[in-house]
Amino acid sequence: LKAIFSLGAGVDHLLADSDLPPGVPIVRMVEPELTRGMTEYVVLHVLRYHRQTPLFEGQQREHVWRVVPTPTAPKRRVGIMGLGVIGQDSLRVLSALGFALSGWSRTAKSLPGVTCHHGPDGLTAFLADVEILVCLLPYTADTDNILNRDQFGCLPHGACLINAGRGGLQDEGDILAALDSGQLAGATLDVFREEPLPAGHAFWDHPNVTITPHNAGTAQAWSGAAEVAANIKRI
Repeated sequence: LKAIFSLGAGVDHLLADSDLPPGVPIVRMVEPELTRGMTEYVVLHVLRYHRQTPLFEGQQREHVWRVVPTPTAPKRRVGIMGLGVIGQDSLRVLSALGFALSGWSRTAKSLPGVTCHHGPDGLTAFLADVEILVCLLPYTADTDNILNRDQFGCLPHGACLINAGRGGLQDEGDILAALDSGQLAGATLDVFREEPLPAGHAFWDHPNVTITPHNAGTAQAWSGAAEVAANIKRI
């Protein structure tokens, strides 16, 4: 066996497999259509929170006509945790829309038009003015429960959370507590600690939670197969 190809961007499911052969390289799935899908998801939900769509949907249900001023993109700061291929592509599109942008990663990075922070010491400064927080981090021992009450407390009151990374990144009890206190105004979650999400989980019926079934980005057969073939040739 010369290599193991993951069919997704993450490899934590492989690393957790007790039958994983030692010493065999694992190749992540980095292919254009998976990245495109993830970027679409991020931009969709950033714009949804930016234009206060959940608020207006609630007003419609209550038959309320009330105009709420909405700033344009340059007055809204979006922060992305995880500055790999997907994070950088999402920032590229959000930049074209004019958002103020911040990024956080484990190690130092420099991206044009993005205020970059890194490492544990840079996390508080990163969060301080982020109104819409997007998490695209991989799941590791260092990122376990990184989305927790301490980090939410560093955000401006009423910030929104989008997690399209891994369920292990989030403390789900802390998300609920932050939503109920108003520290978080909304949370869009594509990933969960237990999947499928159990029928009795509090997220299902929470008015300020949007759930998607871990489908933010999926490798497309026609594109992913070509990428696997190209990597086999490289090997």
